Amino acid sequence: MIGIGGLINNLWWGGNPDEVHPITGLSRRDVYAIQRSWSQLYSNPGKYGLLLFIKLFRADPETKSFFKAIQNIGEDEISKSFQFRAHAINLMTAINAAVVSLDQPEVVIVLMNKLGESHHRRHVEIKHFKVVKSVLVNILKTELKANQALVTSWDRFVDFIYKHIFEKLNSLTN
Repeated sequence: MIGIGGLINNLWWGGNPDEVHPITGLSRRDVYAIQRSWSQLYSNPGKYGLLLFIKLFRADPETKSFFKAIQNIGEDEISKSFQFRAHAINLMTAINAAVVSLDQPEVVIVLMNKLGESHHRRHVEIKHFKVVKSVLVNILKTELKANQALVTSWDRFVDFIYKHIFEKLNSLTN
């Protein structure tokens, strides 16, 4: 029997807030935390997209080689490149599409498969995506002062989207 607190919780959340979705592995509480925190980063996609890439290049300089237009220029020049700023905004838009579509996980899966295809053509490997994940977590901690619960929610989200990116990468590699 559900108590009054449980009933209110279920009404507020539209169901059990901690019930895990079978496809995404995310609870309603995770989705709320991800979408709420993401809205802060997506409020300035150019700034945070560039920050993500700059930190990525510092963490794994090899990743810079995937971008011919900026391969041989410094961070200040990268920040001034409209072409690269557009790519940073594209990255943020792709993440945003996944975040806002979490109520339709099948759509997210298709989006991530497409990302897997496009990154396969550019010879991006799983190891590079793993660095992106650690950089993203670092940004959540430094820019949003994310607590461990929020980091855990994002970890689950990234695992969900990476599963489908990696499946596509692996299927095209074999």
